Amino acid sequence: MPAHLQGTQRAPAPANALGVSTDHEAVVVWLNTRAKNTHTRKAYLQELRRFMAFMLYLRGKPVSSASVGDLEAFRVWLAAPYLPEEGWPAGFMPFKLEKTAADGDHARLRGLSIGSRRRADTTIRSFFRFLHEGGYLATNPCMRLGKLTGEEISQDELEKRQLSPELYARQRRQEAIALDNQDQGKAFPIALWRWLRSFLDAGENTWQIPDLPRRAGDPPTSDPVKCWPLERRERLRCILLFSYAAASRRAELAETMMNAIVPSGQRWIWKVIGKGRTATDGPDRVTLDAQALDALVRYRLARGLPSHPSPDEGQTPLIAKLSPKRVRRDRALKTGEGVTAGYLNSELQRFFNYAASFAEGHNPEWAIILRQAASHWLRHTRGSHFALGNVSLAMTAEHLRHKDPRTTSKYYVHLDDEARGGAIDSISRLLDED
Repeated sequence: MPAHLQGTQRAPAPANALGVSTDHEAVVVWLNTRAKNTHTRKAYLQELRRFMAFMLYLRGKPVSSASVGDLEAFRVWLAAPYLPEEGWPAGFMPFKLEKTAADGDHARLRGLSIGSRRRADTTIRSFFRFLHEGGYLATNPCMRLGKLTGEEISQDELEKRQLSPELYARQRRQEAIALDNQDQGKAFPIALWRWLRSFLDAGENTWQIPDLPRRAGDPPTSDPVKCWPLERRERLRCILLFSYAAASRRAELAETMMNAIVPSGQRWIWKVIGKGRTATDGPDRVTLDAQALDALVRYRLARGLPSHPSPDEGQTPLIAKLSPKRVRRDRALKTGEGVTAGYLNSELQRFFNYAASFAEGHNPEWAIILRQAASHWLRHTRGSHFALGNVSLAMTAEHLRHKDPRTTSKYYVHLDDEARGGAIDSISRLLDED
C-alpha cells in the first residue's frame, strides 16, 4: 500500500471494533474470521488481490476509499479487462490470456464468465459488509450498488467494440445460450461410461500411456511408450471408479486418508468434510458402490497394504505417489505421500486422451468427449446418472453434498423438459379430437 494513499471512508477510531488501522490488517482479520477453510481462503484471496490491484493501479485509491462508481467500474473491468501501460505489479496476472484471429500474434485478456463475476461480486460485498459492521469503514458502498446483471459495460467499451447497447445486449444473450449448451455436455453418456469401465480390462488396452498427450501437428516419434506398472494402473482404476461412485471433488480425494473409509453395516462409506463445511459441522457420509470398493481393494493390494482400510491409517493417503522402485528387503513397502489435486486431474486426463483413440472406432463422438474431459466430469456424470435413474432430487443433493438444491436441479433439466412435453402433447391430442 503506497504511503501517500489514505482511505477516505474510514470510521472514527472509537467505532472501530476490529482493532485494525490499515487496509492490510483489515483484510487479514476478514480472512481469519470468514475464510477458515483452506480452499475458501485461497478463493477469497484471489478475488481480493484482483480487486485491490484494480483499486490501486487503475483507480489510484486504497480499498477504504472505494465508492459506488469504483465498484461499478470494477464490474465492467471483470467483463472487459485491461492493464495500464505502466505501474502494474510484475508477475501478477489476474486474467487468462487468449488469442483470436483478429488479434494476430498478440494475446488479449479474457474477461470472466458470469459465474465467476458473481462469485467475485459476492466476495467483495461480504468483505465491505464485514468492514462496515466492524466499525472500520464509516459507510458500505455496496449498499447502494445495484444487482449484478452480467451485462455491465461502460460507454467507452461500447464505442471500442462499435456496438450499440441493444446490439451488445443481443450479443450477450447469444453468448448465454452458447454457454448453456456447453454446460450440458460435461458428463459422460451412459453408453460411453459403460464402455470406459470395460476398457479398463479390455484386451486392446495395453496401458502404454504417454505422460504428455500428442497434439495435432506434433512430429511422429519412434520412442516406445512404456507400459504403466501395476500400482499405477490400479491407482488410475481407483481414481476413476471412486471419483464417480462418490461424486468426489478432486481436492477432497487428494486430501482423503484411508481412515476416512469405514464399514457401516453391510456397506462401506466415505467420510468427507468438503466444500462449504468445517470440522465443527462433522463429516458427510457417502455410500460407495461395489465397483469403487473393489477398485480400492485392488489398489491397496498393489501398494502392499491389507485389503481393506482400518481406523489407524490416519496418515496413509487414499491416493498416493507411486512407491519407490527400490525397497530394501528388510523393510516393508513404504506407501508414498499423497498426490496433489492437480496431479490427480492430469493423471485422469492422460487416461482419457489415451482411451479416446480406442473409443473413436466405436463412436467418433466419444473420442471428442474424452479429449475434453477432466476430473470434475466424473462428478457431473454421477449427478446426471442419478437424474436418469429417477433418483429423487433430495437424495441426489445429499449424495453430491450440495448446500443449495438449486445447484442439483441442473441435472434434472431434461426431466422438466419431458414433463413440459407431456403437457404440450396433451393439448395437441385435445385439438386433434373430432
